[in-house]
Amino acid sequence: MNIRNRKWQLAATVVALCVSTFATASMASASPSVKLPKAFQKATLVSPAVVGYPPYAFLTSSNKIVGIDPALSNAIGGPLHHGIKEQVASFENSLLGLQSGKYFMVTGTDVTAVREKTLDLVSYLADHYEFMSLATSPVIGSSTTDLCGLTISTVAADSSIAILDGDSTDCTNAGLKPITVTTFPDQGSAVLAVESGQANATTATVTNLGYVSTQNPGKFKIDGPSFDFVYIGIATKKGNGLAQSIAKAINVLIANGTYHKILAKYGVTDDAVAKAYVNPNPNITK
Repeated sequence: MNIRNRKWQLAATVVALCVSTFATASMASASPSVKLPKAFQKATLVSPAVVGYPPYAFLTSSNKIVGIDPALSNAIGGPLHHGIKEQVASFENSLLGLQSGKYFMVTGTDVTAVREKTLDLVSYLADHYEFMSLATSPVIGSSTTDLCGLTISTVAADSSIAILDGDSTDCTNAGLKPITVTTFPDQGSAVLAVESGQANATTATVTNLGYVSTQNPGKFKIDGPSFDFVYIGIATKKGNGLAQSIAKAINVLIANGTYHKILAKYGVTDDAVAKAYVNPNPNITK
């Protein structure tokens, strides 16, 4: 082979390598695109962050919003090709803001049959409720009747309230003292109620209570009956098409590993779902 031919061969090889590298890079950077409903494609998308509920959402010492829900909200913006802004709000005001159009979605919403009548809900975690009391307090017990006569703190508008109210009725029907439920704007305040003696225990998802307990070694214990095995979902207004887009976006994140990385960062991989669904059957066990 003469020098001239060798030069042409070398040039062709370089071009081929460049084309191959460009194609590989393009394939690596490409990700499935999920369309938003037309009414939201140019809108400012704001999602409330219900801080004071770690590891779902909380503030750092520098007032930065962090947690599972803010991380997932930000990641959802990837497949949607649309930025998502976070705004601190209570859970109760988040649901009100969703209905008024202030927020386009609300994370951390328990999926219940009642809520599915008025909201579209996208499942993204599977969790259940427990109780947490001071480590020095008497053991509650594993039966719902062991809750009779106790004061339980929880977050305003939480799905546990209706369940505890029903348990309280069972208590009084059996001739026992009722359960007193006190509500607070966030889980941090509900935990403070236990610390200050205003409540015997607080109830929340085991993901939240487990995190709080490990952050305060020796102060609290997880106690009482387990209840309300539930999907944690993202709520949207009924019928506006957002839920379908959000579910598709989450499933992209599940497929590319982003979803599992977020859960692993906060130690909640056991709560992972295999797929996000719109308005799933809320009756689950785990």
